[in-house]
Amino acid sequence: MSRISGFPEQVLRPAVAGTVTAVWTVAATIAYATLVFSGPLAPALAVGLSTVLSGFVLSSVVIALGSGLTGMTASNLTVAAPVYAAMGVAISNEFTSIGLTDPFTQATAVSFATGAATLLTGVFFIALASFRVGSFGQLLPYPVISGYNSGIGWFLLIAGLKLTIDQPLGINAAHLLEGRSIAQLAAAIMTSVVLVILPRRVAHWAVLPSVLIAAVLLFHIFRLVAGLDVAALHASHWVLGPFTGTFLHLPAVAGVGGLDFELVRRLAPYVVGSVFIAAVTQVLVLSALENDLRRTFALNNELATAGAANIAGGLFGGLPTGQSLAATVILNKQAGSSRLGALVPPFWGAILLLSGPTLLGYLPRFVIGALLIAIGLERFVMRIIADARINPVLETIIAALVSLSIIFFGILNGMAIGIASAIVLFAYNYRRIPVVWATPSGVEVRSNVVRSPEVARLLETEGARIVLFRLQGYLFFLNVSSLRAAVEKRADEKPPLSDIIFDFRDVVGMDSSALMAFRRIGQIAEEKNFGVAFAGLDSELRELFDRARMWSNDRLISVESTDRALEFAEDRLVAESLRGSVPEALTLPDALARFAPGQVSADRLARYLEHVELQPNQVLMRLGDPAEAMFFVEAGQVTAELQREGAAPVRLQTSSPGALTGEIAVFRGGVRTALVRAEGNCRLASLSKAALARMEKEDPDLARVIQRYIIVQLADKVANTTRMIDLGLH
Repeated sequence: MSRISGFPEQVLRPAVAGTVTAVWTVAATIAYATLVFSGPLAPALAVGLSTVLSGFVLSSVVIALGSGLTGMTASNLTVAAPVYAAMGVAISNEFTSIGLTDPFTQATAVSFATGAATLLTGVFFIALASFRVGSFGQLLPYPVISGYNSGIGWFLLIAGLKLTIDQPLGINAAHLLEGRSIAQLAAAIMTSVVLVILPRRVAHWAVLPSVLIAAVLLFHIFRLVAGLDVAALHASHWVLGPFTGTFLHLPAVAGVGGLDFELVRRLAPYVVGSVFIAAVTQVLVLSALENDLRRTFALNNELATAGAANIAGGLFGGLPTGQSLAATVILNKQAGSSRLGALVPPFWGAILLLSGPTLLGYLPRFVIGALLIAIGLERFVMRIIADARINPVLETIIAALVSLSIIFFGILNGMAIGIASAIVLFAYNYRRIPVVWATPSGVEVRSNVVRSPEVARLLETEGARIVLFRLQGYLFFLNVSSLRAAVEKRADEKPPLSDIIFDFRDVVGMDSSALMAFRRIGQIAEEKNFGVAFAGLDSELRELFDRARMWSNDRLISVESTDRALEFAEDRLVAESLRGSVPEALTLPDALARFAPGQVSADRLARYLEHVELQPNQVLMRLGDPAEAMFFVEAGQVTAELQREGAAPVRLQTSSPGALTGEIAVFRGGVRTALVRAEGNCRLASLSKAALARMEKEDPDLARVIQRYIIVQLADKVANTTRMIDLGLH
């Protein structure tokens, strides 16, 4: 029973809400059609209205039924109307120049051209959706979009004024000063001001359609009081019409013959600009709908639905159509998600088509003009002012520049100027992001090579001669100068440089100016006698350096990772500083003798040690092996690696002569946590857990020396790890 009693409300609420949205969407469609089919085309306005309304009805039905949101309504895209009006003027002028002055023939060609452009818009929408790139439209800089909307607002504002006084080809000063024109403009301006201000003061869905209906009713009340009939209103251009023909008489294609190749070529910029902006506008509308309705859409699916709608509407000469922001929000707030409500606007559009142009003959021009003026004012002035309160000053200037450029130089030129200005602004702002985000020295950051205590002390004192430049972002002519200046400054300071390392892991690209800066740094390296390593170059950057033959300078090298680059720099520094005083081999007895002079002899150690010889790449221990012994590197190097399936292994640590490996697992127990392999020919001394336990019983003094030595090495490793963590945090 409750379902039966609720049925009238389930139908009535969507029907009423849909009718309210229809007042806006159908009135806007009529306004845009009147704008496109004006001037010489005005006598054939019925043809234009029939095609545009037919396209609107079909497109609205497709969107209402095909959208993923139940309650999605459609409307013609405001941004396309001035572009299509310019197309109409171009076609009319071309036809007139070849002697085809009949307005119905011209209107036929205009309908065909607008339909073709709308169909192309639909195809473009579907293509974007098919390749899942619909969101790319959101990449257009906002100042450009804001400026475009403002420029389009100016055209709509002027079009509304022209439509009000029926001067579509230009406002004549003498005509403007006539009493009738002044009265019409006054009515339009007052109505438009109410349309702009009242919805901002009274946040209710019925305000805008109520103002439009009230304006029409008040006009006819005054008309009746004044005793004026419709014929007199037509004669004085207060209302649309008079119309000839019927809306059901769709235009024939006979007049399309005038659309020659040259005309199509001249119309191409209009079409391309309209298609592109329609796509961007639709993406922005869908994003705004997600925000206003607090719902997430499948953007590409909605874009494909809009594409199908435009193909259907374009076949009948309709204007570009998409999901409507205002109408959809109004409908969902009043009736919830309802496909029935979304189908009401096309229903009233179909009623208007069936009833013919008679009803439109009662529609005052100033009401349609006021709607265009209100939309124009909102776009040309109100949005720029609102954005100026939020956006940075330079972005507001760009938006104003785009708007003025569109007004004076055309849509495509204005957009090009805007995009160029936005790119310049971006580059100017991007240069303020430091290209060097950290410059630690070799004291603060080390390679993963564990060295002997003697070498470790050397790196503590001399490591400042190694400088690591951690780079980020895109390197180009506006920011790379700071990098070059930083290198030049450090090269003139003390202590003298041994090596500079450029870490490219966070670099996304660079231009030729950056390449020249690095070439100059190579010259400085030759002059100041230091090396330069480029670490972590990706394939594209490496190819760029290869083509520039950067490696012809012996002081410049490319290394696969920052860790390896630090290792090479440390090796150079050690070789230069100690000049052979560090032996290539170091036995454990010799290392302990330096650590604790007079307390250890080779004979005391010999019975507890075993020696291991390894060939290049031979594995010493594997991940998961039981930890039965620790190893002291006497000659060569061994590296601990983390194996990764389908990827190159990651170096965890390299142990050189004088360093221990595997000691942690021996003391903690458990299994090996990494694979360890030989870098080349290696010799190691092995001390097993069993041997260490035996030493603790038989020679506790020797065991204590061994344990102290291990503690010092572990402390060095912990200190180095702490230093790296601190550097990363700061």
